[in-house]
Amino acid sequence: MQVAAFLASTPLSYLRRVLGDGHTVTAFGDWSDFVDAVRRAPVEVVIVDPRDQGSGASEQLFAMMERFPTIPVVAYTALSPDALRMTVELARRGVRYVVLRGFDDEPRRFRELIESLPAKKLGRVALAAIGAELERATPLLQRAFARLYESPHLFHGVDSLAKQAGMTRRTLDRWLVKEGLASARVLLLTARLAQAYHYLGEDGFSLEDVTKKLGYTSPRVFSRQVRATMGLYPSGLRARFAPEPFISELTAMMRRRGANTDGGIP
Repeated sequence: MQVAAFLASTPLSYLRRVLGDGHTVTAFGDWSDFVDAVRRAPVEVVIVDPRDQGSGASEQLFAMMERFPTIPVVAYTALSPDALRMTVELARRGVRYVVLRGFDDEPRRFRELIESLPAKKLGRVALAAIGAELERATPLLQRAFARLYESPHLFHGVDSLAKQAGMTRRTLDRWLVKEGLASARVLLLTARLAQAYHYLGEDGFSLEDVTKKLGYTSPRVFSRQVRATMGLYPSGLRARFAPEPFISELTAMMRRRGANTDGGIP
């Protein structure tokens, strides 16, 4: 999970201990850099303490929330009269998660809260479509696919998926053929498309932002793959497909063996 943090040094250090090595916490001390990371990087959760960042920080936070409403925000702050007043305002303005330092941040509970927040619904639904086949997979392969549909930007091609699964590329291909699934290239693309569909519904993200968040080198590469597989430009995905038909299209692709639908994925 990618977490963007706007915190003072002490709570930041504690947050990193809570999340451990399995997640990436990137800290920012400049608000413009922070917002730019939320816009362009695959940030899944934002954790801030507006009280520690000076006057006007709350309004900056609210402006960011309006711009990127689907990115979950956790306010992590100390118990104080100012914090209590701020908590009321945060709740009124849509911040659902307020964690008080020294009271609500027991490590296991805090970690479970953060891990429960990222919205990956479409990817999870798509993955569930091949759930029966994955039941016959090795535990490593199951985890690799779960991670792929949670964080497709971490996979730069079939070789990285095979490595995560503890297989050679040839062994992975043989397993997919045996199970009647699409090629690994196509599955990589469906994971990216599921995440792209989510991002493209966010007015704050441009096409360039979306391609960067997905790990593409340029919008041109992403657009070419979408056109090769879906027959339209990325901007038309949401115009043409409501969520349920879009998922139906993805799940059909996931079993479209032999079709030329990889769009040049490495």
